[in-house]
Amino acid sequence: MENAVRFDLAYETMPWDAVDAVVFDIGNVLIRYAPDNFVEMLFPGDEKKQQDMLDQVYGGKYWPSFDRGTMGYDEAAQLLHEEYGYSVEDYLHALRGWLNIKPAIEEGWRAARKCKEMGKKLYLLSNYPKEGFEFLSKQKFADRFEIFGEAVVSCYLHQMKPEKEIYQTLIDTCGIDPSRSL
Repeated sequence: MENAVRFDLAYETMPWDAVDAVVFDIGNVLIRYAPDNFVEMLFPGDEKKQQDMLDQVYGGKYWPSFDRGTMGYDEAAQLLHEEYGYSVEDYLHALRGWLNIKPAIEEGWRAARKCKEMGKKLYLLSNYPKEGFEFLSKQKFADRFEIFGEAVVSCYLHQMKPEKEIYQTLIDTCGIDPSRSL
């Protein structure tokens, strides 16, 4: 940790008068997203299943449908079972199990709190599956997510980053001026 860069320290020299709003992503900014680690923890000692779950679930063709909000985990687990053969329960374990083991990224939360302390409006903009977002924001990390105003999350809009429509939705919904936003 001695050589680690502390990006949140950059906020000490931030020109705060130039910014009204700060927009945060969730994945790998506030909450760790590390599928390799998740499958190791969810399927310990079974390297083949770990790799298959990485390929079929996290890197598979259905994952974008979760983020876009056009498919749920139960439907995907059934389809994955039919296509690849692991049990529906194994797929559901991969699809839901990661939610319980995802850690917060303290550096990101420190940065968000600092922005809030400086009087900035905080917003979320993220590609995220509905079930995952609701669990993390309303249960597991509910107390942390309270500091944010609006959340523009892909699953509810059927829009995803980097599509320009989701950014326009953020601007319109939150009433932010992009030139005064970070």
